[in-house]
Amino acid sequence: MTSSPGREPSGHEGDGFPDPSTALGATDVVDTGHPLIRRTAGRLSDAAGGETAFVRAAFEWVRDGVRYDMAPDLHSRGDWVASRTVERGWGFCQQKAIVLAAVLRAGGVPSALCFQRLLDHKIPPRYVAFLGSQEMVFHGLTAAHVGGRWVRLDASLDRALCERRGYRVVEWDGGPDALLPATDLEGHPHFDLEEELGCFPDLDQTMYEGTMGLTFLHSEEYQRVARRNGPGV
Repeated sequence: MTSSPGREPSGHEGDGFPDPSTALGATDVVDTGHPLIRRTAGRLSDAAGGETAFVRAAFEWVRDGVRYDMAPDLHSRGDWVASRTVERGWGFCQQKAIVLAAVLRAGGVPSALCFQRLLDHKIPPRYVAFLGSQEMVFHGLTAAHVGGRWVRLDASLDRALCERRGYRVVEWDGGPDALLPATDLEGHPHFDLEEELGCFPDLDQTMYEGTMGLTFLHSEEYQRVARRNGPGV
């Protein structure tokens, strides 16, 4: 599996994040105005009482309420639409990142989509046979503009999966970035960040095309293995 070279995204301010004013409206996949997204944001906001508490509640809801699955069925950009992922109840990292962005924007919090190239030490051999390595090439997460600053929030791995596998749960208490951990609960290597690929107000076309170009995702054999064995991370 090959990686996409890092590049400076367009429309970004300092530290590679977009201008918050460009990260609030709906897009074709961040369907902030969908009734399901708006209801979810409203419910979380009402219960939270404050911007930081809302962001934390939204992060935890997406992390645990939308199950992680590493074998998405992808045919077009429509498969990334936030409301469809919520209705389905599961998604891979990019789909979950878009759900969080949509919910945050529905609550008035600017949000962006970020991409990374990661090394996942826990991808087992049965998946490496398809991937060609333990690299996650277009890993997706969310950035939220809260308290006057950008923070990156990775809601990929749900708590149930982490507890089942002995992984560290990604938590956010209002402080710095909440990213996938370097080690598991026993201190064994888990994730290494290899490259930042950029943060964007929408699903960047280069990232979309790169993900669609990962041939293993469209393999019926890979889908069968993934459905039978569950997440390999």
